[in-house]
Amino acid sequence: MVNEVLNINTKSYSLKIDNGFNLLIPANVKPSKPIHIKCMLDDSKTPVNCSNIVIMEAGSSAELFITYCTRSNKPCEYYDVTEITMGEAATLNIVRLQKLNNSTCLTTTTTVLQSARSRMKKHFVTMSGKKVHNSMKVEFAGKNADHEAYGLSLTQKTDQVNNEILISHASPECRSSQLFKHILSDTSVGGFTGRIVVKKDAFKTFAYQRSSNILLHPKAKMNICPQLEIYADDVKCSHGATVGQLDAEALFYMRSRGISETEAKNILLHAFANEAIDTISNKSFREKIRKQIFN
Repeated sequence: MVNEVLNINTKSYSLKIDNGFNLLIPANVKPSKPIHIKCMLDDSKTPVNCSNIVIMEAGSSAELFITYCTRSNKPCEYYDVTEITMGEAATLNIVRLQKLNNSTCLTTTTTVLQSARSRMKKHFVTMSGKKVHNSMKVEFAGKNADHEAYGLSLTQKTDQVNNEILISHASPECRSSQLFKHILSDTSVGGFTGRIVVKKDAFKTFAYQRSSNILLHPKAKMNICPQLEIYADDVKCSHGATVGQLDAEALFYMRSRGISETEAKNILLHAFANEAIDTISNKSFREKIRKQIFN
């Protein structure tokens, strides 16, 4: 595995690469450019383990773009563990783009501890891979913190992609939202487990979760397990999940207006994917991912 760091200016913060990366953003510092870390995976006879640490001190802000790609068609087994600590009023936006060959297995495990008034937005975009499992655990350790988690997975052939999210509301007046989408074709399999825990005294919690999925082939499968555990009063929590095919009425309407079946399907799929992609704050990241997906 090779780490490549792009578009950085380390005068204002600390970044070290050694079988993983350690990133420290000092208090009240915002790097002038986004940080792009590219993980290029080679074939390996033994599993590769990578450990990352991100520390956002009070009032700091950063944008982090992490891409995972394979440099050959040979198999690789890769385990990525990331620990993120958010100081008071810190802000962090992370986008993880996973584009692997169909013989590579990737497991990412992310733990996040957020202090009061911190803000974090996280995107998982999975375009391919034999088996991809993304796991994230978030805990609010201070009031008025906010977390947004998004995912978009495009699976085909025999790909398997699973996202597992746990958000623990341990402090009052915090907000979390989750939106995860899968587009599945061939005999691919998708999975989403979303768990929201509202602990005692975490009053005035707002928590939202939704999983929307489209099956493009009758043999494709999607497994969904939404969970709510609420032990406090005065909270607003909701979740929803859907699995289905493209809207037949919408397809018929566009076909009746002279649009070909293929183009009509593409329009609907683009609109479906855009709901998750449009939430990426950085325009450069957003357009790069949109171009790769739509190609």
